[in-house]
Amino acid sequence: MADYSKSLLELKTRPQVAVPHLTYAAAPLPTLCVVYHPHASMLGARCVISPDRALAFGRELEFTDVQGNSCFPLLDPFISRELGALTYGADQVVLSRRVGASGIEYQGRSLASETRFDLIEGHWHILNCSNRLVLSLGLDAQIQDDLAAMPSIVGRNSNVVAMRRAIRRAAATEDDVLITGPTGVGKEGVANELHRFSQRRAGPLVAVNMAALPTELAVSELFGAEKGAFTGANSAKSGYFREAAGGTLFMDEIGDASPELQAQLLRALQTREVQVLGGRTREVDLRVVAATEQSTQGDQASLRPALFHRLAQQHIEVPTLYERLDDIGLLAEHYFADKRRGPWSGELNDTGVASWCQVFVALTQYAWPGNVRELFAVLGQIDLDTDYPAVPDLAPSDKVEVAPATPVLAGDISDDVFLQALEACDYEAARLAQTLPISRTSIYRRREKLGVPKASDYSAQEVAQALSAHGGDVGAAARALRVSKAALLRLYPEYSV
Repeated sequence: MADYSKSLLELKTRPQVAVPHLTYAAAPLPTLCVVYHPHASMLGARCVISPDRALAFGRELEFTDVQGNSCFPLLDPFISRELGALTYGADQVVLSRRVGASGIEYQGRSLASETRFDLIEGHWHILNCSNRLVLSLGLDAQIQDDLAAMPSIVGRNSNVVAMRRAIRRAAATEDDVLITGPTGVGKEGVANELHRFSQRRAGPLVAVNMAALPTELAVSELFGAEKGAFTGANSAKSGYFREAAGGTLFMDEIGDASPELQAQLLRALQTREVQVLGGRTREVDLRVVAATEQSTQGDQASLRPALFHRLAQQHIEVPTLYERLDDIGLLAEHYFADKRRGPWSGELNDTGVASWCQVFVALTQYAWPGNVRELFAVLGQIDLDTDYPAVPDLAPSDKVEVAPATPVLAGDISDDVFLQALEACDYEAARLAQTLPISRTSIYRRREKLGVPKASDYSAQEVAQALSAHGGDVGAAARALRVSKAALLRLYPEYSV
């Protein structure tokens, strides 16, 4: 042992091993995406605007289609050869219009001269080009997609591409998986793909809606029951767990399970054994995938912490439709694929193209509280028996709050309005970016300019005094210090207890 230690002491120190950067983890860049086009092959095509370099915006602008091939969506007789130029810098894209070029509408008004768009992650600016095609402009991470065929997962938004990667990674393991996301985002589709890409694909995929299970029958429905185990048990029941043997059990709406049932589920997952009602314990060989739209963290959590951690060996969050408005065209194409009429069922005349263009402008200006499920319901209400469909009737109260026709810049908002909004958002930059059309970088710069402190500006003693003055309430102490609660807890995690 001594000789080995001595030999190590005599070795020269080697340079630190560098960690390679993954090619798909690039920072988001401004991206134009085709949301609507008369030709379905152009849907989802993208063009990245590189920093500090003017991009000629016109017919010859080169995009990349969903298959990774070059294409030219703007090559249209109604669109000018030179619409203008696009430049990117300081979290803004500047569109400089050429005089006399064909029209571009933004929020119902024609753009002229120079227009500046603040770029906020998750927010898309929608451009209507000559009533011929609809483009989205926003930040999108340049994530390489493996183009794996997943019929249940439609879209090219970076959030969706990242989710497809997560599905492939999780499917390659034997871990249980928890899928989360609001209603209508497509959690069941994710479960289908997890099973299809897993080693258990040859086995059954058994789905059960936990919210629909009667409380008094839940145990027997899940774990099985012997004949005569309870009143009305006229025959033996195998239960969902044993029916899924060799395959996957998908438990939807797991958050609606009672606390007592959650305790029994936890034991079954840990031991891979189920207690048959009125019978003996049986071993089960299966994988469990669960889904919930309810909160999984904090005071409003619907899952017991132990069950959450057991299920979330692999955790997949499904993005909302509002986070991927650039995918609406591809989702619509998927919906209309088996219909005989629709925007891509045949050649449309110019008026038909313009009508469908207006439909997609409306679809991209709606908040979609019901997500993809609601989108498909709205598409189903469009009258396909006419060549000129009407814009769908979307509730005004649910429309996205959009900026005026000329996008509001950080400098256009007064200091008083900015400070009031910052306080109302509890000094959280992410919330403020959703309230005001300002990027997070602009928010940080304005805060510093106005002398709003950062959590790191305070000493541990000052933080402790603020907590003491507010009875240990971290949120109240953070507001008094004019910092966000999250920033305070990042520096002093001991106060999260």
